[in-house]
Amino acid sequence: MRSEQILSAKDIMNFCYCPRIIYYEHVLKIPQSTTKKELKGREKYDEFKKKSRRCKIIREFPKLNKLYDVYLRSDKLNVQTRVDCIAVNEMKKEAYPIQIKYASKPVKLYQAQKLQMLLEAALIEEQMSYAVPLGFIKFLKTNELVAVYTKSKSDLENVVYQIQQLISTETFPNQTKFKKRCIDCCYRGKCWLE
Repeated sequence: MRSEQILSAKDIMNFCYCPRIIYYEHVLKIPQSTTKKELKGREKYDEFKKKSRRCKIIREFPKLNKLYDVYLRSDKLNVQTRVDCIAVNEMKKEAYPIQIKYASKPVKLYQAQKLQMLLEAALIEEQMSYAVPLGFIKFLKTNELVAVYTKSKSDLENVVYQIQQLISTETFPNQTKFKKRCIDCCYRGKCWLE
């Protein structure tokens, strides 16, 4: 049995995509390869950062102070992340995490996107002592901003627990039920499909 290790937002998103990614990376220690899509996303994030320093991102709010690339870690939840951008309203003692996605806005937000937002909200509340009533996801390909409400943190705690259990027991999980995800997976050639 392995001891608990610190998890990242990427681990939570990977678990939602397919639990086997966690198994390959954390139990078998097979590193993930960086995809062209990830590299393009980083490039677009750098462009966003430059542009957004001069203008409003969230039209509904007055011009707020913005923090970029904020590293947050919680020993209580045993998770860490780097938040793309945090808009801070000092008067209300509120903060609004902003995720940058080099993608088009989906018809419906994915579970992984919601959990990433919950993670960022929980860490901002714990580490920075701001209330986080909602966060935003900026979809760069369609230039759309979507609000995500951050009330239920229990979903996040449940997923963190499931990931820690998978790693500590070294249990080989079932693959995703969405077979199309296997086509795009970085472990495609290594995965033992059932």
